Amino acid sequence: MNTEMQKELAYLKHFGLEGNPFPVAPDVEHFFLSRDIDRLITEIVHGIVTRKGFMVLTGEVGLGKTTISRKIMKILEEREVQTSLVFHTSYQDVELLREINRDFGLLVDTLEFGDLMKVLRDFLLGQNQEGRNCAILIDDAQNLSPESLELVRMISNLETDQQKLVQILLIGQPELIKKLDSPELRQLKSRIIIKQEARPLSEEELKNYILFKLNVAGNKGNTAITRKAVRRIFRLTGGNLRQVNTVMDRILYVAFLRNSTKISQEVVKEAQKDLKPGKAWKKPPLRFRPWLAVPAFCALIAVLFFIPSFHLGHLVKEISAVFFSGPVVTESRADTQQQKPAARQENTAAAASSAWEEKVQAPVFLKEKPVPKALREFLSAYSLTKFARAFDRAMENGDFKELSRDILRETGYQLVTLKKLPESVREKYGVLICPASRGSGNEYFLFWRPRLLIHKFYYGYRGQEIVKLQELLANAHCYREPVDGIVGSGLMRAVLDFQKRMGIEVTGYPDRLTVFLLHVQENWA
Repeated sequence: MNTEMQKELAYLKHFGLEGNPFPVAPDVEHFFLSRDIDRLITEIVHGIVTRKGFMVLTGEVGLGKTTISRKIMKILEEREVQTSLVFHTSYQDVELLREINRDFGLLVDTLEFGDLMKVLRDFLLGQNQEGRNCAILIDDAQNLSPESLELVRMISNLETDQQKLVQILLIGQPELIKKLDSPELRQLKSRIIIKQEARPLSEEELKNYILFKLNVAGNKGNTAITRKAVRRIFRLTGGNLRQVNTVMDRILYVAFLRNSTKISQEVVKEAQKDLKPGKAWKKPPLRFRPWLAVPAFCALIAVLFFIPSFHLGHLVKEISAVFFSGPVVTESRADTQQQKPAARQENTAAAASSAWEEKVQAPVFLKEKPVPKALREFLSAYSLTKFARAFDRAMENGDFKELSRDILRETGYQLVTLKKLPESVREKYGVLICPASRGSGNEYFLFWRPRLLIHKFYYGYRGQEIVKLQELLANAHCYREPVDGIVGSGLMRAVLDFQKRMGIEVTGYPDRLTVFLLHVQENWA
């Protein structure tokens, strides 16, 4: 058993946990239902079931839109609504239409628009005749081009004399609304019947969320969290679910290192230092309050009115000196009287101008450092040299999320990061070897084109891609139940077992790294 796996098991055992309570992947099985989330899910599900047609769900990054959409889809399938989920909006125009058809189970080789629309229309009509409703959910819809959004509008036009054949839910970031506000999409915007917005958790909801996630992971109320700790986590994350998961994962690890099951303010502070090294906690900046400026200004005028002229002159000099950051020049009364008024004005203006010019200097442009040769050669092997500068910056700050998403969307390549490198992978893929950003050893970067994408993974889901996942896990000797294409507790347990064996993050979800390792596991040393 490797060191990382031992740490993971000790970490879970310390809190009495059966799995990671704060996974990065969407966790539909252990879904936290806040009042706001309950409201918007109820509204959207009602809109789809009653065939309202067109709906939009927006929200900032990290507010759980993807998890909410999976929950909505699960509820719809329980009500026998046929669903199609488009997860990758790298598909555009006709490819988007083909992906919608594919997720409905309509496999068509052609890319002819007319043929694809006919297949979809015939399918929707057939479902309607059998009394079934259909829904299309498109995640990350802000990435769709205007042409693709116009295609979505055309699909929404499919209807009978009495009702809509298909209901459409667009899920995206706030930029989606801005895009829909454009003149060329006004017809599409006019069709939106329901518009909902995901919001961050309140401080009280945050506390309930943390305790809920701990308990469903097996903690059974053994971990206490103080009010000050909750308040600090709320200030640190703003109730953003993704940030809460990241912060809480680190907080639990810090508590584990302290051999404590209590989450205190001190534990949160220490975890914060690990997440933002070198940055001390800062209070929110002071805000300018106009209603306070009026009495302050009146007080200043009153003070200036009663100050004698001699002292007023010196006060003006002091204020000018502070404003212009220039030296304060004092004069004798005799010198001041001998100097002509015009000369005094010219000298004052000249001094102020000179000081101001010293204060405002021309900007200094720094030359960007060149991209390392090894990185250029690594990306060149995949024809990804256009991403060299962005990749170099990501290596410096350790954040590859946005870059990885952009590369996958534009090229179909997925970035894989490994802690150890089997010889079979080294021989097959171009690999970039770098010192680990944390701890000792190396990190290994490579790209591959995914052969299996798992979009839906929740208890009871059935799909052909699940058959392939079960076969891969069976080859890895982690899955010993029937290969039936249905997600059950045995398959979920197999995913967890495989992730633990590989020493990667135990999420219980067949994420892209897990799927990659499953494809190469037969050659794993």
